[in-house]
Amino acid sequence: MGGDTSGREPTVLAFSPAGRLLVLLGPAVAGVVLAVLAPILARWLVDVHFPVLGVVWRVVASVDTWWKVAVQAAILAVLGALASVEIVRRSTRVTVGAGEVRLETGDRVVALTRPQIDFVFMDGSFLVILDRESRQLFHGEPQAESGPLERTFTEYGYPWSDEDPFTGLYQPWVPETGLLPVAVEAVLSARAVALRKKAAREAAELRDSLEKLGYAVRDDGGRQLWRPLVRS
Repeated sequence: MGGDTSGREPTVLAFSPAGRLLVLLGPAVAGVVLAVLAPILARWLVDVHFPVLGVVWRVVASVDTWWKVAVQAAILAVLGALASVEIVRRSTRVTVGAGEVRLETGDRVVALTRPQIDFVFMDGSFLVILDRESRQLFHGEPQAESGPLERTFTEYGYPWSDEDPFTGLYQPWVPETGLLPVAVEAVLSARAVALRKKAAREAAELRDSLEKLGYAVRDDGGRQLWRPLVRS
């Protein structure tokens, strides 16, 4: 744990200058490069009679004049720019202070006081904050890397964990095994549908519903893992 940080200004954890540049320009630049190189590669594949996706390569190879390449590059650059906007919109700016953690994701702001927070850890690329009942207070993709996050939370005296402290309690969800109450089964079934549809907001709302029923859930690839809530 860190020393006395009561008089210290909050620390903001966001994209580094290089990281922000990569996020803002990377997808658009990649789109332009793809627009220029793809027709060249496609023409070579057509010439050597590459046996896979032959029709696709012929269509791409037909982009054979500068203005066609320019139009394709403009389209892919715009798509790349939209991807950048989406990355920024869904990523979280984290502000850590002695008495509060502030998490800003797009227009959504979550403010958590120090007494509310019992565990902080990374789950892959996601930052997770749990309360004393092991309920999930926050789950999102931070703009900062895990190293600066761990260092800052520890310096301010927050309980950082190297992994989910309740990993050993999770079980794979298998429908209709009789291990769970009917209401919990129904929510997990609905959430499985939301995950297949990639409906992230609906899946998050159903996660909250499960916690109200006394259970936590996490995702492992396409599987849902569940555990009962635990008071620390």
